[in-house]
Order: sequence, then C-alpha cells, then structure tokens
Amino acid sequence: MKSRARFIVAIALAVGLGGWLAWTSFGGALETYASPGELAADGTTYRLNGIVQPGVTSDAAGRAQSEAGLTFDVRDKDNPGKVVRVQYSGTVPDTFRAGREIVVTGKLENGTFVAERNSLVALCPSKFTDDPNQTLAPANPPPGHPSAPGKAMPGAAGPV
Repeated sequence: MKSRARFIVAIALAVGLGGWLAWTSFGGALETYASPGELAADGTTYRLNGIVQPGVTSDAAGRAQSEAGLTFDVRDKDNPGKVVRVQYSGTVPDTFRAGREIVVTGKLENGTFVAERNSLVALCPSKFTDDPNQTLAPANPPPGHPSAPGKAMPGAAGPV
C-alpha cells in the first residue's frame, strides 16, 4: 500500500511539473501579433508590429530610460492610415529610428499602446538593398539591365 501511494504522489508531481514547464515555455508564444489597426482595448496582451513614424526623438534611448518614458507613433504596414501612439520604457535597440519595423509587447489603454518594459525589438532591414521592399534583381529586368537574359553580370567569368 505504501509503494502505491508513493507512486501516485510521484505521478502527480511529474504531471504538475510538466504542466508548469509547458505553461512557462509557451507563455510568450500565446501573445497575439497585431498591427495598429487590429488592436482592441480589451485587456489582451499584444505584440504590436508596425513601422515607426517620423518625429521620434534622436535621444530615444535616453528618453526611454527617463521617468516619463519614450512616446512614439507606429503605423500599420498594410494600412498606413492606422496609427497608434506607443508609451515605452526600457532599453532601445541601436537600429530603432523612424521608418524601421518594430515589435513591442503591451496592451492598448485609452487609445495608447502601453508597452512592457524592455520589450522593444527593432527588426533589421534588408542587408542587400537600400529599400527593404526591393528585390535583388527585378523579375522582368529592362533591356540592358545586368540581370537581363543574355547579359553577363559585371565581374562574371562568362557563360558556364
């Protein structure tokens, strides 16, 4: 009887520990990604994804560390007319500036997205072009373009 009770206690502890581990592992993944146009003031924690609007201060890192925090606007990538004000405190990535895509975690309160401390992530632009929306070579290059059919790329050894 004693060994059966120990077995049941051991199983209960294993199930409890496994449940706690799963809950803590999935905690961040359960937050909903949303653009400024998809936010709702319902107490839900969101990961806001959008583009930083012009007008952000050049001393963003200093402001974010201050008591007042950093305030900036984020626009929707797909619907530029949708903009939300963000209130943020914490560390600011070096790549944070107007025109960059960001992700920040928080909640919408009274029309302002109040971000969790140290949750700001600035996504890196393309490393290969000046415009992150531009592809490396056009799908249908104009005549004379280096990637046009029959045209050798500069520095290329020739046909293989």
